[in-house]
Order: sequence, then C-alpha cells, then structure tokens
Amino acid sequence: MSRRQFERLITIETNSILPANKLATEIVTLQNKNEPQQQTSNSSENVIHSNASDDVDDSIMLSVGNHSSSINSPSEDTCIDDTNLCMPLTSIGCDNNNSLENKLRHLISKYHVSHNFINELLIVLRSEGLKLPKDVRTLLKTPRAHEIVNIHPGSYIHIGIEFLIRPILEAYYNQLHDISLIKLSLNIDGLPLTKSSKSSFWPILISFVDILELSQKCLPVGIYHGQYKKPTSIFEFLNPFINEMQFIKANGIKIKNKVFRFDISQVVCDSPAKAFILNVKQHNAYHSCNSCIEEGTFLNNRMSYSGINSQLRTNESFRSKKDEDYHKGISPLEMFPDLNITDAVVLEYMHCVCLGVMKRLLLFWKKGKKTTRFINDDIENEISTDLIRLKSFFPKEFSRLPRSLEELEFWKATEFRSFLLYSGPIVLKGKLKKSLYKHFMLLHCSIRILMSDETCITYNELANSLLRQFVTQYSNLYGEEYITYNVHGLIHLAQFVKIHGSLDKFSAFKFENCLQIIKSTLKNCRFPLQDVYNRLIEYKNIDIAPFVNYPILKKEIAYDPLLYSDPTDTLYESIVLEKWIISTVNNKNMYFMLKNENVICIKKIIKKAIGNIILEVVKFNSMPMFNDPFNSSLIGDFYVDLSSQSISFFINLCDIKYKCLFINVSNIKAISITCVHNDN
Repeated sequence: MSRRQFERLITIETNSILPANKLATEIVTLQNKNEPQQQTSNSSENVIHSNASDDVDDSIMLSVGNHSSSINSPSEDTCIDDTNLCMPLTSIGCDNNNSLENKLRHLISKYHVSHNFINELLIVLRSEGLKLPKDVRTLLKTPRAHEIVNIHPGSYIHIGIEFLIRPILEAYYNQLHDISLIKLSLNIDGLPLTKSSKSSFWPILISFVDILELSQKCLPVGIYHGQYKKPTSIFEFLNPFINEMQFIKANGIKIKNKVFRFDISQVVCDSPAKAFILNVKQHNAYHSCNSCIEEGTFLNNRMSYSGINSQLRTNESFRSKKDEDYHKGISPLEMFPDLNITDAVVLEYMHCVCLGVMKRLLLFWKKGKKTTRFINDDIENEISTDLIRLKSFFPKEFSRLPRSLEELEFWKATEFRSFLLYSGPIVLKGKLKKSLYKHFMLLHCSIRILMSDETCITYNELANSLLRQFVTQYSNLYGEEYITYNVHGLIHLAQFVKIHGSLDKFSAFKFENCLQIIKSTLKNCRFPLQDVYNRLIEYKNIDIAPFVNYPILKKEIAYDPLLYSDPTDTLYESIVLEKWIISTVNNKNMYFMLKNENVICIKKIIKKAIGNIILEVVKFNSMPMFNDPFNSSLIGDFYVDLSSQSISFFINLCDIKYKCLFINVSNIKAISITCVHNDN
C-alpha cells in the first residue's frame, strides 16, 4: 500500500466518521492485507533470504536486505523484496506489544508518512475516544536535543557504538551468548544529498562479521555533514569513533552476566575513502597500491601499474612509514595497536571488479578502439536482445534483472556482477572476438571461484593464477595505459579472500545500500543532520524482531488424492530457507544442484506427519559448459539434457547445495549456473 493509498484510506474513513474501534481495525486490517510480503511467518514466496531481509529497518539498525527490493530501483541494491526503506523488523502482525501506538509507529516508519498528516490523524483518532498523544513527535519519541559538534568545514553528530549495539545484544542474547568476540566491519564513504548542491553526508558505518543473522545489518555510529566538502582532518572526523571503540575494546559491553568483547577485523571502503582513512596517496598517484610498492607509470594521461611481482606491504612497513612516497602522515587506524592494517583494509570487489574492471570491459566492447569493439551494431543489438530475453529466467535471489546495453551508463554494481558471473559467458559467446572472450572467461572463472565458500580457499591459488594471467594479457589486448588501479588490484584479490573468506564476506554492497536508506529518511534538507538523527532514534524506539526460524513453509495446498500418496502428508507451494526460496509453482525458483552435483527440479514440498520436510524431485543429465581454462563443473556451469529427466525420487532439504539460474536454450537443452552470490 502506497502513501497515497494510505492517506486516501484515512480521508475516506474520516469523512464517514466511523466509530473508533472500527477505524483502528480498518487501518490494521488493510495494512495486513497489503503486507504479505513483509511478514516473516505468513508471507508469500516473495519474502526470501535470511532474517537480515525480513524488513528494512531494525529499530536503529538499517537492514540492507530489503532496501534493494524493487527490480531496477534507483539504489545500489543487492537483495529483493519490499520497496519500503525504513520499516522496522517487527511488523504489525507480529508486534510483541500489540498496542495501537506501536502499530502507528510501524506504519509511519514503513511508509514515510508526513508528520503533518499523522498529527491530523491523531486528532481524528483522539476525537473517537482513543488514548493517543497529541503530537507525532511524542508518539515516535523524537529527540529534542542534538549534540552536534563542528568539524571543519561542516558538522558532526556521534550516535554511539554501544548505544546502537546494546539493544541488539539484549534482544538476541540467547542466540549470541556463546560468542566471546564479536568482529566488526568499518566503512566510511561520501553520500551526496541532492543533485543540485554539493551538500553531502560522510557516515561512519559498522557491521557484524561472521554472524549470519546480523551480517547484512549496518549501524550508522556517526555522521558528518558538509555543505561543500568532506572533513578536512581524518583525525578530527574519526576521533569520537576511535575514542569509544578503544573504550569498548578495553572494557567490552556487559549484558546480564556476560561481557562481549569487540574487535575491528575489516575496513571496507572504495579507493578514495581508503586513501582518506589510511592518510596515503590517492588511487591515481605514482605510489597508490595499498597492497604492494608497485610504482605507476604515466601513459597517455593515465596512471598504469603493469608490474605483478612487486614487494608486498606489511603491517610493520605501514606503521614505520617505510615507503615515504606512499604515506601522507599518520593514519587514525594506527591508534589500534593490535590491528593488522594491511590485512584489515580490504580490496573489495564491488568497486574493484564490478564497477571497475567489468564496467571498463563493457565500455571497451561497446565504444572502444576498433580492435576491441563489437564487430558491428547488429552484434551489440543481438547481445542486448539476449540479455532482455534472460529476464524471464532469473530467480528471486537477483535484485535486478538484465538490461540492454543501450542502458549501460545506468547499470548498477549488481548488474555488472550478474553479467560477469552469469549472463556474460552466455550472451558473449560467438559474438565477441575469440581472444577477448577467452580473456573475459579468465575473469569469470576466477571470480566465481572466489565467490563460493566451497572453492574460495581450496582453489585460491588457481584463482590467483588466472587473475594474474588476466592482468598480464590485459595490456596486449586493451593497452598498457589501461592497467589502472582497479585492474592492478586483481592480483591481490585472492590474498584478501584467504584472510577474510569469500568475496561477499567483505564487500561494500550492504554499506552502499545503507547509505541509500539513510538518504531516504531525510524529510528536511535545511537541517539534514538533525533530521536523519531524529529518524534513527525514532526507529530505535520500535521493537526488534526475534531471529527467524527457518525453514518457513508457505501456502498449504488443499488435499487432493491425485497429489497425495499419503493422506497424512501436507503439501506446500513454497518454502523459504536462509539463502534461497524454493517454489513448485514458479519455474524460476525450482531448479537446484545437490551435493552430489546432480541438477534437479523440485516438484513437491512435503511435510510429513512427524514434522520433517522432504522434497519430491526429478534429475537431469548434465555436462560441463566448457573445459578452458578448466572444467566448468568446478564452478557450477553446466549444459543440461532436458530429455534425460529421471523418474521422481525424494531428498531431504540438507541435500541441496546451490540454487541454479536455469535457462532453457531449446526443448531438449538448458544451461544451469549455480548462484554463488550471497545477498541474504
């Protein structure tokens, strides 16, 4: 239900002068009718992923999972589901405190309803005898004071690490009490507020590492606002955060009788923000690589880094400022003596690979030199047509569907990722020059290895070898001047995977989504810092939902003797798991790979009388899509023979290994590619 629909509903109800109980009931009933996709326990198959995506704002937590809800929405999204950016984790149907006040808080936060409208609504509801506050600020517990400090050339408000984390630890104590050390990920980045000015935020965001249920949550512990520029001094900017973090590292946070310890294990930033927080040269300087001492060469107005065997930087060399051409001064991160800076400040793949290398390759092919372009416009149009045709095959786990190359300038990072990991090898085959296609497949194969928890460590050296081969061949195919910071960075990517795990475990996707959520909460551009602080505190005053217990069965199928072999069985249309959704009515969501690498189609979801869940499936014969640079079965790329469908058999949920993007090529042939990205 949109805001306009909500306001129209209230207007109609006001004019009809309904009794108080009826009016309140109508509001809640209509909300529940329109909210099946947000409910954790009763929603339709559109609600997927882990608890990180149940709703968007978990009180003070900004849940990234649902921000990327609508297909091809303006933001840099990574998951699917709802378009509402500021909805608390608990919904009306499952609110612990089922009072009208709490229900109104949820509606306001979910739809960003104007405060003036809510004040008018409160007058109507109070006139019907309901005990409610006179003002929306009382209802939402909006703060009256703001501790804003001046940081040249703007202003800053520190929300607080413990202030945001403590409610989470209290709410989830039973699930987290066995964890002694909680690792945090740190991010800073710029956020332009409008297109018509230079006004911008620089939030300090933290997130949880290695806690699956909380891995997509981002907490804005401090926000800087500048009318024209970012903070002049990184020390002045980060000082409140560093002081509090040092205190928390030393003393922990005590919940009941347990003291939770904290540590920073990742610093995830794009290259300009990384240079800012490290206080080193920018990414286009001669000495800019954060992982090695490679010196750049200025070629054709670009800085090129062609070497792949330069000495690596270490924590000791960084702290001792061994490379004077690299450092500009002391970094605030040096205030944490136990932090290995060169390991913690990661090279993340959203900016380096998706928005960096993959975007650059597509621009080469579309409008580069004659030696790198598509042969003619007809080829480009064919590729665009193929991309659009693939839309109908992409399952729920993809936040954005493929778009034409005509819209390349508007593609988001998730679209470049989808092209690299899934659609690119299909639509480019036979249309891109053979040498360029083989070169692209080096990147496809290596990144898919590093994306999977199963292969990222076992085959890490193979991925590293392919990436180094990709960088070496890059200069011959596209020109040495194009071996820029991002291309050079590929040779270091596998090393960070060794330290932190698969690429999605230290990517910037969730932080970028959080920035858009913060931006969407603004109502007053005259006082943006005060406004966003008010919204964050208002969300904090809404209950935190409990962890979701998976799996969740959806839409029971009515008894039919033709479908049921056992009358004590119960059949369902779909089931929600932590990472995927399984559906028996939607072709896009019924294909999976088992642990034995069989490709299957799920026909029935059956809950037995004793409570266990089994799946009735059929399997297909499959063969690798390619054997160069290695057998594609290693990364889950297969051709499937549809004519080889087996008879039905039963499996357990735990037998499933991956969900598949399943693309029908003909009546007897399909392509199956395992989904390795993880947006939760």
